[in-house]
Amino acid sequence: MNPFPALRVSGLALLLALAPAARAADDLPQFRSVLIDGQANLFSLADGSGAGRWVKLGEAFDGWTLASFDAATQRLTVTREGATRELGLADGSLGNGAAPVAATVADADALLQQMRFEEMIEKALTAQQEAMAKSMGHMMGKQKMSDADRARMAEFQQRAMKVMIEEMDIRGMRSDVAKIYAETFTAAELKAQADFYTTPGGQAMIDKQPAIQQRMSELMMPRMMSAMPKIQAMAAEFAPPKAPAKVPAASATAPATP
Repeated sequence: MNPFPALRVSGLALLLALAPAARAADDLPQFRSVLIDGQANLFSLADGSGAGRWVKLGEAFDGWTLASFDAATQRLTVTREGATRELGLADGSLGNGAAPVAATVADADALLQQMRFEEMIEKALTAQQEAMAKSMGHMMGKQKMSDADRARMAEFQQRAMKVMIEEMDIRGMRSDVAKIYAETFTAAELKAQADFYTTPGGQAMIDKQPAIQQRMSELMMPRMMSAMPKIQAMAAEFAPPKAPAKVPAASATAPATP
């Protein structure tokens, strides 16, 4: 028989009171990376299963509310049920000073899938083709050409671009690009990029990048074409001088006098 029943009850009450705090400490989210989006910091957090998303200060993730962030120490403060915890960047994440974890081709390919690589390249090439067509049409408009010749030139340009796209083998090119990404970025850097592309801003980047590239091409092509006369003049100066024409040698035999 327990001689101290009140102590046993109070001890049980203490354990029950501490249970929420213990639970809060055991299932802290993982702080993977931080991103500046121009207005506020975005924090990439993951739960115990590895599922994650980007969260702003004041928002909640897995029951934890993001309270504050110290940029100097890279510490994120979160609160839940009266408990306050500080999260540091997880091992291998961006900016934590740990040795970077090498990326694999699978890591890079997962990012390219998130970026919708094939769709992005096809849209970019289409935008480039349209920009070149406009520039070519502007250039042909300054030349004396018949409408039939202009139509033939435009058709040739479209056929040439189609052949170029087919020869590029965009789907097969993805594996080569994945190797380049794996050799260039760390695993954490690829993960941070993949996380970004899951956000509305990241999806907008994918959807609107071709339009931006087209407008950039339209902006650059006239400037490049305006430099052509100078380049042609430079090419003429660079060409080797022509050899002087040979003068026929005079005959050694004097002509007979009549």
